[in-house]
Amino acid sequence: MLVCLLPGALVALLLAQPDAECLRERFLRALILFGAALFLSTESLSLFSLIRPAPLAIFWAAVLIAASIRAASHLRLPRLHFPRDPVILISIAGILAILTLTAIAAAFSPPNSADAMAYHMPRVVYWSEAAGVRFYPTTYYNQIMLQPFAEYAMLQTYVLSGGDRFINFVQWFASLACIVGVSLIAREFGASARGQAFAALFCATLPSGILASSGAKNDYFMAMSLVATTYFALRYTKTRCTRDALWLGAALGFALLTKATAYLFAPWILAAIILARPHRRLVAGAVVALGLAIAVNAPQYVRNYELSGSVMGFDSAQGDGIYRWRNDTFGWKQTASNILRNLSDQLGARSPAWNNAVYQLVIATHRLIRFSPDAAATTFRDSVYTAPVNANHEANASNRWHLLVLVAVLGLVIRNRERAFYAAALICAFIAFSAYLKWQAFFGRLLLPLFVLGAPLAATVAELFQSPLFPATLCLFLLNNARHPALDNWVRPLTGPQSVLRETRDDQYFSDMTQWHNKATYLKAVDLLAKSQCSTIGIDIANLQLEYPLQALLREHNPAAQFVHTGVENASARYAPPIDEPPCAVVCLDCAGDSKRLALYSNFAASETIDKFVVFTLPASRLMKSPALPPPPRPHSPSKSSAGSP
Repeated sequence: MLVCLLPGALVALLLAQPDAECLRERFLRALILFGAALFLSTESLSLFSLIRPAPLAIFWAAVLIAASIRAASHLRLPRLHFPRDPVILISIAGILAILTLTAIAAAFSPPNSADAMAYHMPRVVYWSEAAGVRFYPTTYYNQIMLQPFAEYAMLQTYVLSGGDRFINFVQWFASLACIVGVSLIAREFGASARGQAFAALFCATLPSGILASSGAKNDYFMAMSLVATTYFALRYTKTRCTRDALWLGAALGFALLTKATAYLFAPWILAAIILARPHRRLVAGAVVALGLAIAVNAPQYVRNYELSGSVMGFDSAQGDGIYRWRNDTFGWKQTASNILRNLSDQLGARSPAWNNAVYQLVIATHRLIRFSPDAAATTFRDSVYTAPVNANHEANASNRWHLLVLVAVLGLVIRNRERAFYAAALICAFIAFSAYLKWQAFFGRLLLPLFVLGAPLAATVAELFQSPLFPATLCLFLLNNARHPALDNWVRPLTGPQSVLRETRDDQYFSDMTQWHNKATYLKAVDLLAKSQCSTIGIDIANLQLEYPLQALLREHNPAAQFVHTGVENASARYAPPIDEPPCAVVCLDCAGDSKRLALYSNFAASETIDKFVVFTLPASRLMKSPALPPPPRPHSPSKSSAGSP
C-alpha cells in the first residue's frame, strides 16, 4: 500500500538542516493552499450542485498541474545528512513506525466511531446526493449546523473515490501535518535539532492522537489547523509581513470552520504570541487576519443564522436545550469542578488503586469547595463522574505521561518570555474549556489540540542535558507507552481476533456500537430493503441517530441507493431534501412500540418489525406508481420568523 510509504518523507522534514527547515515551512504553506482550494471548490461548486466526480476531478487536476509547474521552478531538494544524535534517530524511527501502523489501521478499517456513524459520515452521504453542502431536513442538527471543514475533505474523498475507503486518511494526514508543524513551532521558540525532533515525537506518541489518527472524526484535523495558526502567528510577529498575516488568517479560519472548541483555544494562543512580541505594526495585519478568518466562516454563519437565529447554530444537537453542551451556570466553583474532572480523566492508568486514589482526591476537593461532582449545571445529561479509566478508545484515552511531562517543564519555560506566555495561553485555554463546557466522560478527546500544541514546550526536556542519555531514554519510554494505542485500538485493533486485518469491513462498521447490541438488526433491515427493489430509502432517526451503517451496507447491495430523512418536524423541515425523489421505503430506527412515529407511515402497504427497527415498504407493483409519502417541497429561503431560538 503506497500510502504507508508516505511517512518516509518525514525523515527529511525532521532533520534540522537549513534546507529541510525550508521544506517543512513550504509543507505548511502548501497545506494552507490546499485548504483554500478545498474550501473554495466545495463552496463554489455547491452553489451549482456540481460536487460530482467530473467537476472535482477537473478542478484538482488543474490545481495539481499548477502546483507542479510552480514546484518545478522552485523546488530544491534538501541536502540530507545522516544524523548522529540518538535522540533524533530514535524520534525519526519511532515516528515512522507509528505513522505506518496508524496508516495500516486507517486503510483496513471503515469509518466506524459512533460519532462518525451519527453525523460525520451521514452529512457526507447527504451532501454527495445533493452535490452540495446546503442544509437538509434532519432531526439531528449536528449533521448540518456543526463546523464542516473536515467533512469537506471527507466529502470530496468520498465523491472522487466512490465510497469511504480513504475517509480515515483525512485524520491520518492531519496527524502527519501536526508532527511536522510542532517541530517548526519548537524551532521558532529556539529549540535545537534535538528539541525539534523530541517535540515531533511527543506529538506522535500522544495516545489519544494515535487512536484518533486512523478514524473519521475531526479532532486531529482541528489540531492541524491550530498548529498552522500558531506557527504563522509566530512568523507574522517576527516578519510583520502582510503575506504572513494572510497565512495566519486562512489557518485561523480553517480552525474555526473545523470545530467550535477553536473559539475557546485560539484567542489565548494568539494573544500570548502578540503580547510576547508586541509591536504597533501588528495591529493592521491582525485585523486583516481576523477579517479573512471571518470570511472563511461566513457561508456557514449564514446557513446557521437562517436555521437558528445564531451564527453558531443551536446549543444542543436536537435544538431543545436538553443535551446542552455549555454550562448552565458559571462561576469559580463550576470551573474548578470541571478542571478537576477533566484533569483526572487524563490520569487514568492500569492500576485500579491509582485510579481510585485520583477519584477520591477529586471527590474530597469537591467536598472542600462544597460543590457536587455530578451537578446538573456542569455535567452533561445522563453522565456520572467516576474514577478515571485506562481506555484505548479515541473518545476518552488518557495522555497521563504527556501531561506529567508538560507539568514538569513549566518550571523551565518560565525562564523564556515567549515560552512562558505560550504556556500560560495553553493553561488559559484549558481553563476556558472547563469554564464553558459541561463535563462529560467522553470529552477528553476535545483536549487533543492542546496536548499537540504543548509539544513545542516539551522540547525543553531534550535540551536540559548535554548528554543525550536522559532524553533518549524518555523517547524510548514514550514509544513504549505508545505501543498499546498503536496496536490495540479498541475500535480498530491491529492485533487479536478482532484485528482490522482479520475482520471483514462490513463487521467493522459496528466495532464502536457494541453497547447497542443491534448489528443483526441492521443486517436484517439492509437485507429486507435490498429485496424491496426500492432505491430511495427514507430514514427516521428521531430515536436513534446511528444511520451510517445502514447507508454503507445498503449501497454495497445497491450502489444506486439514495436516502432522505423522514418524520422531521423541527426547524430544518423547511429545507428541501438532498434529492427530489420521495421514498418508496422507510426504516424507522428504534421505533418499535413508538405509536407516534409509526403513525407517520400508515400509508405504507407493508411493515415489518426487526427487533427495535420497523421497515415500511411498498409492494413491487406500486414502486413505479405512487409513493406513500408526498414529494418533497421545492427549496426556498427560510423566513427569519420560522427560525428556532438558539
